[in-house]
Amino acid sequence: SHSTHSDGTLTPVVLAARASERGVKTFALTDHDELSGLPHARAEAEARGMRFIDGVEISVTWRAETLHIVGLRIDPTHPGIVDGLRGVRAGRDARAVRIALDLEAAGVTGALEGARRFATNPKLVSRTHFARYLVEQGHVPDNNAAFRRYLTYGKPGYVAHQWAALADAVLWIRSEEHTSELQSLAYLVCRLLLEKK
Repeated sequence: SHSTHSDGTLTPVVLAARASERGVKTFALTDHDELSGLPHARAEAEARGMRFIDGVEISVTWRAETLHIVGLRIDPTHPGIVDGLRGVRAGRDARAVRIALDLEAAGVTGALEGARRFATNPKLVSRTHFARYLVEQGHVPDNNAAFRRYLTYGKPGYVAHQWAALADAVLWIRSEEHTSELQSLAYLVCRLLLEKK
């Protein structure tokens, strides 16, 4: 699940509460490139008797494509993943500025400030936040239309970005101090992808 700590619309606490109310027994929070919601989600999940799994969804570039790698049972305190995600978030901020400039050139004013209003985490302004702003301003009827008209490849607000390398993201997930069967499986899948390169 994604929370307001990345591009979701619910806080980690509310997500965990809703999951519990719907009978979920095991819950993972996997925000985009962000770990700050994990303690909040864990506390709520454990208070409700759910098993909690620390997770993250890492944006990576592989073969000139953007992929999202989900890591489960990560160690959110490991310096490798903490530092790696800090770098990814810094790239997101620079990308947001470039998206806003391109949207301005296409006649959409105030896009950066508008997108930031939808981002609870100011370090993680994403295309989803820009889409919400475009809907709010009446440029498009919904988020899907915002992506189709403005935010995908070849459109005025699309900005290509070099995310983390796939191999780096896998290493962050598989921190030496905290390996697991799930991480090993993720590593194996990514290895197979790399070998097909």
